[in-house]
Amino acid sequence: MPTAWRPVDSADAGKRLEATLSADRLVGVGVGIGIGEGRTEQDAPLSALFAVHVKVLGTLWEDRRFRTAIRTAGGTEREMEVDLRPARTWRELTSASGALLGGPDGASDRPVELTAAGPAPENSRVGVLFDIEGRPASVCSAAASAQDVVGTPEPGYGLVVSVRKDGLLLSADSRVLSPGAFGRLVDLYRCAMAAAADDPDGDASAACLPDAERRAVLGRWSSGRRVERSGETVLDLFQAQARQSPDAVAVRCGDTVLTYRELDERSDLVAESLTELEAGRELPVGVSLRSGPGLLPVLFGVWKTGAPYLPLDVGLPAARLHAMVAAARCRHVIASTGGLPMWDGAEGVKTLTLETVLSPDRRRSYGTAGSAGPAVRPGPGGPAYVMYTSGSTGRPKGVLVHHAGLVNYLLWTAESYASRGSGGSPFFSSIGFDLGVPSLFAPLMVGQAVHLLPDPLDPADLGAILTANGPYSFVKCTPGHLNMLSLELDQAEAHDLAGVLIAAGDAFTGELARRWIDLAGPGGTPVATEYGPTEITVGNSGRPVDDPDPNGLIPLGRPIPNTTMYVLDELLEPVPVGVPGEVHVGGAGVAYGYLGDPSLTAERFLPDPYGADGSRLYRTGDRARWTDSGELDFLGRADHQVKIRGYRIEVGEVRETLRRTPGIADAVVTAVGQPARLAAFVVPLPDHAPDSADVRAQLSRELPDYMLPSDLVVVDALPLTANGKVDRDALEAILPGLGTAAPPRCRPSGPMNEDASEGSTVNENPSAYEALTEPLYQVVFNQEQQYSVWSAHREPPAGWQREGYTGTKQACLTRIASVWRDLRPLSVRDTEGPASSASSPGR
Repeated sequence: MPTAWRPVDSADAGKRLEATLSADRLVGVGVGIGIGEGRTEQDAPLSALFAVHVKVLGTLWEDRRFRTAIRTAGGTEREMEVDLRPARTWRELTSASGALLGGPDGASDRPVELTAAGPAPENSRVGVLFDIEGRPASVCSAAASAQDVVGTPEPGYGLVVSVRKDGLLLSADSRVLSPGAFGRLVDLYRCAMAAAADDPDGDASAACLPDAERRAVLGRWSSGRRVERSGETVLDLFQAQARQSPDAVAVRCGDTVLTYRELDERSDLVAESLTELEAGRELPVGVSLRSGPGLLPVLFGVWKTGAPYLPLDVGLPAARLHAMVAAARCRHVIASTGGLPMWDGAEGVKTLTLETVLSPDRRRSYGTAGSAGPAVRPGPGGPAYVMYTSGSTGRPKGVLVHHAGLVNYLLWTAESYASRGSGGSPFFSSIGFDLGVPSLFAPLMVGQAVHLLPDPLDPADLGAILTANGPYSFVKCTPGHLNMLSLELDQAEAHDLAGVLIAAGDAFTGELARRWIDLAGPGGTPVATEYGPTEITVGNSGRPVDDPDPNGLIPLGRPIPNTTMYVLDELLEPVPVGVPGEVHVGGAGVAYGYLGDPSLTAERFLPDPYGADGSRLYRTGDRARWTDSGELDFLGRADHQVKIRGYRIEVGEVRETLRRTPGIADAVVTAVGQPARLAAFVVPLPDHAPDSADVRAQLSRELPDYMLPSDLVVVDALPLTANGKVDRDALEAILPGLGTAAPPRCRPSGPMNEDASEGSTVNENPSAYEALTEPLYQVVFNQEQQYSVWSAHREPPAGWQREGYTGTKQACLTRIASVWRDLRPLSVRDTEGPASSASSPGR
C-alpha cells in the first residue's frame, strides 16, 4: 500500500479494518469465463471480481506489472504476476483474469510482496491476498468502513480481499492502512466495480476515481487561475516602462548605472548591428558574455531583431559551446573582446564584439541618422530563447521557449515577487541557468532596477554584497545559496534583506526553511519556493513557506496562472491522492520542444487530454503525490536525472562522456551524499589502468565543472541485482564515508543491457513474452503540426488526429523524426513586422 496511506497514530495497531462491497451489478459481466466452483451465472463472476481487484492494485502501483497472492479452493496459496498493459477493455481484462485464475504460472508458496519502484520510503513491502476460498471473518458495513473491528489480521498479509457470493470482503491490517486510507481503498473498489458494470467494453486503463477526488486532482488543485494576457511581450512591457520613466535606474553594475532610456537605446544599437549582418528572425543569436553592463542591452537587442537569444556561459568548455551553437544553427555570436579566442575554430559562426557594438562613437551617434528603431520584433508566439540543459543521450538538449510563456511567467513573478518592494532584484547566476530569468527581467517590467553582481562571484562574498545593496524587492536563489546566507548573515541582516526570498532549482528541505524563518524573525524577510523545469518556462508552481515541517521537503506549491500540474500514470491517467505518480505540467508555459530533436520532443511533450484542444503536456520525470490538503509532495526523480548545486544533470550524459574516454569500457554515474555530489564508477578496458587526473582532464574538456564527478572509483565490474539492474547500493557502499564494502570484482555474464545499467524502474531485462507484448503506439499531430505519440488503442484527445503510422514507441518516434521538419508551429514562423504591430497576437 502507498506509504502515505499508513497510519500516523499507532494506538490501534494490530486491529482489523473491514468492509463489504456488493457486486450485484457485476452479475453477467464475463459470464462463462472462469466461473468458480459453486458459483452460478446469477453470481458475480469470479473473473470479474479478480479483474476489479487487479485494476485497483494497478491504480496504487507505479508499474502496471505487479504480483498478487491468491488463495484458491482448498486453501492453497499461490503467487502470480499480473500485467495490465495488454488489457484494453473490461471484457478483455475479465477474460484474461479468468485465464490467469485457471492456471497461474510461476506460482509460489509465499505471500506476494509488492515492491514500489523508486527511492525510500516508497520501497516498503506489504503482502496482499485475493482469497477465493472465502474463509469466515467478522464484517462491518461499507458505510462504517473507517471504523476498527476487533480481531486479528490475516497472518502475513496487510490486505486480504475475500470473495463472497454477493461480492467482496476487504480486510486490512490497521498497521498498514489508516482508517481514512481504508475508506479511500473501499471507494476505489466501488468505482472499479461500477466502471466494469456500466460498460464492459469500456477502457479498462482509465482511472476509476470517486467524482470528488477526480475533480480535485484534475481541476481544483491542478489548475492555476485563468488570467487574460494582452498579447504583449517582455520587450513591449520594458519599452512601456522606458517611455513612462526614461530617467529611472534600470541597471546597476559596480559603478555603472544605466537608465531605462540608455538601456533601450543601447539595445537598438545591438539590433542594428545584428540586422546589418542579416541576423534575426528564427535563427538564435549566441550571447557569450559575463554579467555586466552590456548584458541586458544585448538580450533586448536580439529580441528587437525577432530572434531568440542563445545563452552561452563563458565558464563552459569551448567544445561544449561549439556543439551547442552547431546544434542550434546559430550563425552569430556576441562576445567580449577577451572572449573571442573561445570561438576560434567554430565553423560557420560570425562573432561580434560587445566593445564594437556599444562603442562610445556608436552611442554618441545614436539617433543622428534618423533611426526608427528595429524593423521587426517578436510577437507572443515567437521564440524567446534557447536554453540548453543536460541530455541523457550524451549531448545537451536545447529547450526552445516562446515569448507567450515567458511573459505569462514573468507577469506572475512581477505580481508575486517584485511587488514586495521597490529595490528590484540581484542577478548572480549564469545566463545559461534559467533560475535567474526573473531576476533579469521582472524588475524592468515594473520600473525597478536589476543589480548585476560581480561575475565571476566568490560565493563567500554573496552575503556581504546583498546586505550592502539591499533591501531588494526579491532575491531568487538555490537552496544551496540560502543555506550559505542562513549561516553568514546575522538576524538584522536577514530581517531586512528583501521583500521575499525564493529558493528554487533544487530540493528544498523544511529544516533549511525553518532555519531561515527563525533567523529572519517576526516581520523579517519571508521565504517562498518555486518549482518548474526549463521546459515549462522557468517555473510552473510556487508557494510561500510559513510553517515548514523540519523533517521533510517543502511541497511543490500550486500552479501559477494559466498553467496546470497533474500527477499521472504512464497512460496519462490521474492517480489517487497519496499514490506516487509522475508530474506532468501544461498550459501557457509549455515550450515548443527540443530544438533539432523532434523525436525526443515527441516523447516528452505529449497530447494533453485535460487541456484545450490540441494542447500539450510536458513529462517532467519528477515523482510526486497529492496530499489530503491538495499539496504536492516531491518524491525524487523517476529517471536518473539529478540536481547538483541547482543545475539539472542527466547522469547519462556524464556516463557517455566517460565511455568515450580512452581506457574505459563502461561506467555508472550516480548522485551520493548530502549535499549531493556526483560519483562515477568506471570499468577499465583490459590491461588499462585509468588515471584519475587524466580522466578528469578529459571530462573537463567536454563538461562544465558542475558535471564533473567528485568521486572517481575504478571497479573490475559493475555488480548487478537479482533482476539485472546495476546494484547502485553496492557501488555506493565502497565510497569513503558511505560504506566499507570492498570494490565488486565479479563480472556479470554476457554483455550488459543498456537500460539495466541506467537502472530503469521497470524490468530492464525483458523476457520474450514482454518483448512480444510491448504496447503499440500511434503517431498523432495537432493543428499546429506538432507531433507526438499516443496509445494505439485509445482515441487521441480533442485537437489531435492520427497521422496513420502505428508501431512500437521507438518506431513511432523514428517516424516522427523523419516527418517533423520544424519544432515550431506554423504561427511562429512569421515574425511580426513593423514595431507598431508589436502588441498584436501572433497568427
